[in-house]
Amino acid sequence: MCKSAILEIIRENKPELIPLPDLSVFHHNISETDLIADFIRISTESMSNVVNIINSEIQLDTYLKEFIAKNYPTATIFYDTLNPKENLDRIDFQSKTVDLFIAESKLGVSENGCLWLDERILKQRISAFACQHTLLIIDHKNIVPTMHQAYQKLKIEETGYGVFISGPSKTADIEQSLVIGAQGAISNTIILI
Repeated sequence: MCKSAILEIIRENKPELIPLPDLSVFHHNISETDLIADFIRISTESMSNVVNIINSEIQLDTYLKEFIAKNYPTATIFYDTLNPKENLDRIDFQSKTVDLFIAESKLGVSENGCLWLDERILKQRISAFACQHTLLIIDHKNIVPTMHQAYQKLKIEETGYGVFISGPSKTADIEQSLVIGAQGAISNTIILI
């Protein structure tokens, strides 16, 4: 049987089209206070993140300096979006251990505590995964309730590659033993503005 005959048989025997499900149930209104509270709760309880809240972007610089001085005083740090003087344009992740990766996410999801990073943020795709620790920053105004709403905001055709990060890497594949940091960062800290 030739290809065109097979395609004709398929066309004649297509099932009836059924309407797509109604997703309006996912667009419920939720107060900003509840949205932020849910994001923090899920991010810390379910995803093992540490969430620190600051009041404004003005405090961010001070907070970052204090956080780094206290937790990573001698660390190699890779900034992808904040562009401070110490910014390293390209890092050879094979020859250099990066202790802390810092980036600012433009989209977070309350229902699963994850943050979106795309190629505008990740100058090197590997940067969020080849480091020991991640520190992600998000403005509370950029958090949406559900993944459905997050996907409506994403513009993959403009940004290309992107990834949702929900917490430190974990696996229990080997002998049912939990290993943290097996395929990525050991810890994830979120600064919520």
